[in-house]
Amino acid sequence: MDTSKNKSNKSNKSNNEEILSEDFIEKDEVYIETQDSSDENLDTDVKDFVNIFDELKVELDEANDRILRMAAEMENLRKRALKEKEDASKYSISKFSREIIIVSDNIERALNSIQGIELPENEAISNLITGIEITSRELQQVFTRHGIERFDPSGEKFDPVYHEAMFEIPDETAETGIVVQVLEPGYKIKDRILRPARVGVSKGK
Repeated sequence: MDTSKNKSNKSNKSNNEEILSEDFIEKDEVYIETQDSSDENLDTDVKDFVNIFDELKVELDEANDRILRMAAEMENLRKRALKEKEDASKYSISKFSREIIIVSDNIERALNSIQGIELPENEAISNLITGIEITSRELQQVFTRHGIERFDPSGEKFDPVYHEAMFEIPDETAETGIVVQVLEPGYKIKDRILRPARVGVSKGK
């Protein structure tokens, strides 16, 4: 009787062990499958994160480039505005200056027209001439204060930037292209030409 019970118990124990073993294997397989699935999801998440990071980096680089370009444009605009302001300050009287140098030319012609002429001893005429000379000197002083400079290119090499050739003077003894006669002096304000000097130029062999 005991022997049969022992055999039965052993059989039941063996069956239980087989069932537990099968359950364990099944659970282990489920765990491995779950783990594999988790690993695949993790890989997918990492790839997605890397892609998003790369996209954000590209967008950040583009935004940074746009900001740098805008900063450069703003700096160029600021410099251009400053240059225009300086030019306006320097050359604001250019148009007026071109008009007033004609007055200076006329005064100079008036004085040159009486050079070498014997005038009668007349106080009124003498005072008139003195007044014209004083006016001419004061006008030149005004030019100097405002950066207006007169230049006489006699004897210089002809330069189309500063000179306007009105005619050529044949001269076999002179080098071609030398200013030999000045009809009107030139004027400039700062580094800008107001009026080129009107000249006659030598024409050699």
